[in-house]
Amino acid sequence: MEPGDVVARLKAIREPRLRVLALVAALAEGDADEWAHALAAVVTRAHSSDDADAAEALEAVTLATADPSMSYATRQRMYEAAVRGSRASLARLFLAVSPPVEIPAQLKKQLGPERALRPNDRPLTLGERKSMARTHRRDKLLMMIRDPHPDVVAILLDNPHVTEHDIVRVAAARPAVPDALALVAAHPKWSVRHAIKRSLVLNPATPLAHAIRIATTLRAHDLAELAGDHALPAPLRQHAAEVLAGR
Repeated sequence: MEPGDVVARLKAIREPRLRVLALVAALAEGDADEWAHALAAVVTRAHSSDDADAAEALEAVTLATADPSMSYATRQRMYEAAVRGSRASLARLFLAVSPPVEIPAQLKKQLGPERALRPNDRPLTLGERKSMARTHRRDKLLMMIRDPHPDVVAILLDNPHVTEHDIVRVAAARPAVPDALALVAAHPKWSVRHAIKRSLVLNPATPLAHAIRIATTLRAHDLAELAGDHALPAPLRQHAAEVLAGR
């Protein structure tokens, strides 16, 4: 893959996961400055028109920047190239580390080896709760989507019987465990759903790097809302404003 028309080249790869991996490989092998220019053009194109192909390409770009297969060396080269090109909003996509988020004491208790799903129930081990997270029964699933443990959330995300509404509730839960929200943010199926993306960027427990990455793909009115929401971290507000201005 060459920088050229990134949108057309990504569109030709129909499987989303392969699209992401192809982009990660291309960034590792290509000229960082050329790729920074090309990726910035994708961001601008996706936000300046109703181009569905550009929006799909932008999803691939943001997922690629968060993909664990991207080496630190590639991440650093791309970050430096974006900075050289005065593309601050693009550079932020290659920052993988987030400030720590404090987990409330009450929530920490729920992460223990045993917890009851309802007040009068017997405590269940983590293994039992993970097993329940694989169920097809709606009554059980409705209880499990309230479980904050990342191991339980990971299983729920791959359960074919959960719905988008279920995952929105996971993404919007407060308080929440940052590691659990990071799993939602990185999930190839759920992380591209608009309602889930909004819930994640508005959740103060979502790791900042994920919130910034996801915000990049949101619509103009969402970006305007984020930029003006002073309850959100200043770097996220600034990023939203810069992406919006870049339209």
